[in-house]
Amino acid sequence: MPNAVVMTEYGPPEVLKWAAVPLPEPGAGQIRIKVKAAGVSPTDLALRAGYLKAIPLPPDAVLGFEAAGTVDAVGPGVTGTSAGDDVTALLFGLGGYAEYAVASIWTGKPAAVSWLDAAALPSSAEAAVGVLRQLAVTSGETLLLFGGGGSVGVIATQLAVAAGVKVISVVGGHDEPLVRELGATPVRYGAGLADRVRALGTVDAVFDAAGQGVLADAIALAGGPERVITLSDPAAADFGVTLSEPAPGRAPGALDETMARLAAGRLRLRAHISMPMQQAAEAHRRLESRTVHERIILTLP
Repeated sequence: MPNAVVMTEYGPPEVLKWAAVPLPEPGAGQIRIKVKAAGVSPTDLALRAGYLKAIPLPPDAVLGFEAAGTVDAVGPGVTGTSAGDDVTALLFGLGGYAEYAVASIWTGKPAAVSWLDAAALPSSAEAAVGVLRQLAVTSGETLLLFGGGGSVGVIATQLAVAAGVKVISVVGGHDEPLVRELGATPVRYGAGLADRVRALGTVDAVFDAAGQGVLADAIALAGGPERVITLSDPAAADFGVTLSEPAPGRAPGALDETMARLAAGRLRLRAHISMPMQQAAEAHRRLESRTVHERIILTLP
């Protein structure tokens, strides 16, 4: 039997255990991947800790919204992909922290893209593309982006700038140089934030990729909640703001689009480090303690 990182219950990182699991079988329109690398997302940490119990998890759940590896088997109806192909996949059903994962949404991994980059792309790319489409920002408009130095923010900034959108990026001090390099204007978090943004001009839309209680300022700066979207602030409904959640229909084609940019050197990802998948609990511990600022990618031989 293959192995996976199993979540034995809700709780601290120690609830994640490396254990034998049944080999998953691909259904219609699905592929099975022999995983090389899997990304760790903030949502994984929240699910494990029990902060998102509205998202149901089966017993012995395997976390992970994204994985890269080699196709091992294909289900009925799959065309254009066959065993042996290198791919990266978006896993709305989770399951990335495993030796084998089943996916319904994937794209090919070009040789120019590393396994680590391929595993770091899917979730952040889907969120960035999806929210930008929902906001319908167009060339000449100004986008205020909270969390511009994060995985989603880094991708969203580049896509928006490439589309002719002016991006004002709210970040901590250590991310200022990065967002400048990406073509955005940085603004620091903290008291007086709204005034600092107003000094740069009118805001047309707000993308909250941080989820840190910024919605009151966001609405004031955008002139209302209509074009304010958050990825994770649980108070969204109280403010009349859209909470954008991962869903298969949120960003069709996002993986193909962003992988092509990544392979061509036209897309940067947030810095990341790697750890063996068997050390997933330690990866969660380091992220929660903020002893690492990079993304962590779990790897298998």
